Amino acid sequence: MLVASVAADYTNPIAQPGQPGYAAQPTHHFRGMFENDSAFGEDRNYSHGTRFDYAQQACGNHYWGISLTQNIYTPETHTDGRVWNQHPYAGYLAIGGAWMYRGEDVGSSLELQLGVTGKPSFAENSQWFVHTIGNMEQWDGWADQIPAEPTIQLSARQDWRLAFCESESRGGFQTDGLIFTREAVGTVAISGGAGLALRWGYNLPDAMQVNGNHAADYGVGLLRKSAYDPTRSSWFVVGSMYGEYVARDMFIDGGVFHDFEQTCSRKPWQAEMQLGVGVVHEGIHYYAGAVWHTVEYRTQDHHSLYGTFSISWNW
Repeated sequence: MLVASVAADYTNPIAQPGQPGYAAQPTHHFRGMFENDSAFGEDRNYSHGTRFDYAQQACGNHYWGISLTQNIYTPETHTDGRVWNQHPYAGYLAIGGAWMYRGEDVGSSLELQLGVTGKPSFAENSQWFVHTIGNMEQWDGWADQIPAEPTIQLSARQDWRLAFCESESRGGFQTDGLIFTREAVGTVAISGGAGLALRWGYNLPDAMQVNGNHAADYGVGLLRKSAYDPTRSSWFVVGSMYGEYVARDMFIDGGVFHDFEQTCSRKPWQAEMQLGVGVVHEGIHYYAGAVWHTVEYRTQDHHSLYGTFSISWNW
């Protein structure tokens, strides 16, 4: 359930207003995120994801955000024509609007996405362009991608601070952790799950950076770090695990307005793990990680492994 309380504006407690070294927390956050399985020599199933999002402080601890997302899915083989027992060709393009609450112990985010599948998603065009400039082999089966139809999706995320995971050594190294839940309902997917994230590093910033290309995940941390000093650089290592139940996946099960012949059968219980490193310098967040995801359909031969990369500007 979303938290609906308003607290006073947060500022860096290491130096107060009017004192040397004081730096107010950023109120604007812009992020570009890219995910691709070719980082590990593969190009199949969830092939690529791009997300741009912007969040701005509205009042107190409440923020609003907007996003643009494109996802691309392909089968494991790229011959022309429909490929049975594999993920169908599919594209998804959506714009989103979100409302977020950022607290020190709990944070929440709610996002509504309006999108489209099929040719209007420009998935085929995007893959052709990237493979052309990268001198990679083209995939020839886009004539059989899932049909075009409008989509509507409501997604939520909640984060809870794990105080017992927090520590700091004399050298300034810190640890922290959180548990999080995700819920989604709409024409694209119906799912829900929970996860755990742990971090170790120096001058840990707000963002946990486990929030890959998922709806309701923005480039601004939902939990504020009371000991974070934005005037200093940061670096950290982060790991997470997440499990969910997927009751519907339109890219496998079929659309609402345009059904299509299924080429594979959805696997309801799924999980993923992520390991990554992040650096913050002069208000810019850099992150690179690897994501391992269990099979999404019953005849899938391999687990998914892809890279996730993001850069965020905070001011």
